[in-house]
Amino acid sequence: MRRAMNTATTTLAAAALIGAAALAGCTRNESVGQSGGRINPYASTRGDAVSTAASMPAMLEYSDQVAEALTRRLSNIPRIANAPTRVIVELGAIENQTDTPRSDFELIQRRLRSKLINSDIAAANMKFVESVQAMDAEARRVRGGETDPLQRDYGGGQTDRYDPANTYVLRGAFFESKRSDTRRYFFEFNMTNLQDREIVFNEAFDLAQQR
Repeated sequence: MRRAMNTATTTLAAAALIGAAALAGCTRNESVGQSGGRINPYASTRGDAVSTAASMPAMLEYSDQVAEALTRRLSNIPRIANAPTRVIVELGAIENQTDTPRSDFELIQRRLRSKLINSDIAAANMKFVESVQAMDAEARRVRGGETDPLQRDYGGGQTDRYDPANTYVLRGAFFESKRSDTRRYFFEFNMTNLQDREIVFNEAFDLAQQR
């Protein structure tokens, strides 16, 4: 009987210890996440409430929406799904017709690309590349520059070029309408073929804010 009681007591104590450790772990995780002013990126703050710019939490949600939509629709885009090789995708221009800083839209465009690169489905169908200008400049830097006579055989740092018929650009356009203290936004990302300019994907988002 005593052995059974001791065993039961030990079991309860161990369970309590495990529970306390788990609770402490959760508490530590919450504390780390909240230290130094860190917040949930999707949370609205006092700064968001008084800003005249488009809501950043809403823009983050929009970039998630675009990534999910593009990944889901890939199999229904014949030019991509039936291509003999992965299509080339590069970030395109951003058209900003709002009072929101352009850097906010560049942020969600980069974030969108990052999500797509890390999607197995998207990466199986699309090859993401940096811009020609950026990578040619990097090639010149790494190879010693155009002024180095020993590097002249490298073609001035020119990097690979791709067939424009198999290349797409991921472009963003952002518009705003203002009425007194109300602002309405229309956002869209589209993927357009570089050769014939066909838009093969478009995902739009409407946002209204009142201050």
